[in-house]
Amino acid sequence: MKSFLLVFLIAGGCTTLFLPLVSRLGRRLGAVDDTRDPPVPRIGGLAIWLGVVCSLLLVGVVFTPTALTLLASSRSLGAVAVAATVVFILGAVDDARPLSAWVKLPIQIAAAGLAYFMGVRILLVSGFGGALTLSPAISVVVTVLWLVGISNAFNLLDGADGVAAGSAFFAATAIFIVSVSLGNPAIGLVTAALAGSLLGFLPHNLPPARIFLGDSGSLLAGFLLAGLAVEGSTKGPTMVAIAVPLVAFAVPVFDTGLTILRRLMRGKPLFERDDDHLHHRLQKAGFKPMQVVGVIYMASAGFAFVAMLFINETVRTYAVALVIIGIAVWLMVRYLKLHEINELARLAKRGMAKPRAIAMNVQLRQASERLESTASIEDLCKALAILFRGSEFDGVALSLSKRGDQGAERKFRLEGDSFVEGLPERKADEWEVVCPFQGGDWTGELRLRRRLARKSLLLDLNLLLEVVQPSLATAVERIR
Repeated sequence: MKSFLLVFLIAGGCTTLFLPLVSRLGRRLGAVDDTRDPPVPRIGGLAIWLGVVCSLLLVGVVFTPTALTLLASSRSLGAVAVAATVVFILGAVDDARPLSAWVKLPIQIAAAGLAYFMGVRILLVSGFGGALTLSPAISVVVTVLWLVGISNAFNLLDGADGVAAGSAFFAATAIFIVSVSLGNPAIGLVTAALAGSLLGFLPHNLPPARIFLGDSGSLLAGFLLAGLAVEGSTKGPTMVAIAVPLVAFAVPVFDTGLTILRRLMRGKPLFERDDDHLHHRLQKAGFKPMQVVGVIYMASAGFAFVAMLFINETVRTYAVALVIIGIAVWLMVRYLKLHEINELARLAKRGMAKPRAIAMNVQLRQASERLESTASIEDLCKALAILFRGSEFDGVALSLSKRGDQGAERKFRLEGDSFVEGLPERKADEWEVVCPFQGGDWTGELRLRRRLARKSLLLDLNLLLEVVQPSLATAVERIR
C-alpha cells in the first residue's frame, strides 16, 4: 500500500513540476488555444505522460518489490504503455498542427490493433447469465472498438475547463480500487500513477484554465484507462468484467453515445463538432464554469462508487447499483433536456402500440373502399361516421358545395355515431388538419380536429390523407 501512495504522490509532484516547462514548450510549438486571451497552451498531456513515467521509474528503482511487481506484468503493461504512447504522440502532433479526424482515426485503430496483438485482449463478455467467450475475430473487433471508443469519449468530453481531467481522475480511482481488490497490483500501480498525475494537473486546468489537456492528454488518459480496465477488471468474475469499466467511464460514455445518437438523428457527420455535449448543456441551463465542473465531478464520483459496488457479487448489490444508475440517467434526461432520449422513448412507446396502429390503418383502408361505393350525401356521411367512430380525433367536420349553386354549401359535424347538420367552431386548444377534395360538380373539405393535451396520434396521418382524399373525390363524383 505504501508503494501505491508513493507512486501517487510522486506522479502528482512530477506533473506539477513539469507543467511550467510544458506550457512554455506549447507556446513555442504553437500548440495553443487562440480563442482565449491570452492564448492557453493545449499540450498538457505531455506533463501527465512525464508524471506517470517518472513516478513508476523512480519508485521502481527505489523499491525492489515494486519493480518486481511491474516486471511480472511487463507483457500486458508494456502493450498498454506502447500503444498509449503512440496515441499520445498522435495527440501531441494534433495539438501543434491540427489533423483531420480521418487521419487520426486510422492511427488510433492501428495503435489499438498493436495493443491487441501484444496481449491486451477482451476474450469474454460476462453478464447476469454467465460468460460468453469471444472468437478471435470478434475479440479483436471488440477490443479495438473499446480502446478507440473510450479514448475518443474522453477526448469529446474535453470541451470545458477541468471536465475531462476530473472525470478521468475518478475513473482511474475506481479502476485502481477494483484492480487491487481483484489481485492486480501492477495495474493498481499504473492507475495510481495516472490518478496522481491527473490530480497534479487539475489545479492548473480548473476554470479559468492555464493549460489544457489537449488531444495529447485526453487521448492518453482515455487509452490508458481503457487498456488498464481490460487488464485490471475484465479478468475478474461475472459482472465485474463488463460492469466496472462501463460504469466507471459512464460520464464520457454517456456523452459520446448521446453525441453519436444526436448526429445520426440530425443527419450530421459523426466527426462534426457541435456545442451540445453535457458540459455545454449545463452551461445553457445557467450553470457557471465551476458549477459545471462540480456537477460533472459529482456524477463521475457517483458512478465510480457504483462501479466499485460490483466487486461484491450479490443480487442486492446489483439492485442498488442499477437503481442508482437509473436515477442518475433519469436526472440527466430530465434536467439537461436531452431531447434525443425523449424521442427514443416516444418511438419505443409507439413501437409498443404498433399492433393497434396497424389495426387502425387496416380499418382506414377498408373504410376508403366503402367511401368509393357511396352514391348520395347520406351514404357519404354514414361511411365517414363508420370510419371515425371511436377515432383519436375530438372533432370531425365535413363541408360540401356544388359548383354554380352559390349559397348552397352543406355543413356537417360528427356527433356520436352519425353526422348532423352544422359546422362547429374550432376550440382554442385544438389543432386542425384540412383535407380538401373535388369530384364531378362537387368540392368539399374534411376537417379533423384534436386537443393539444392528448397523447401522440397513433394513426398514420399521412396515410389517412393519402387514402381518404382520393376516396372522397371518387365518392362525390358519384353523387347526383
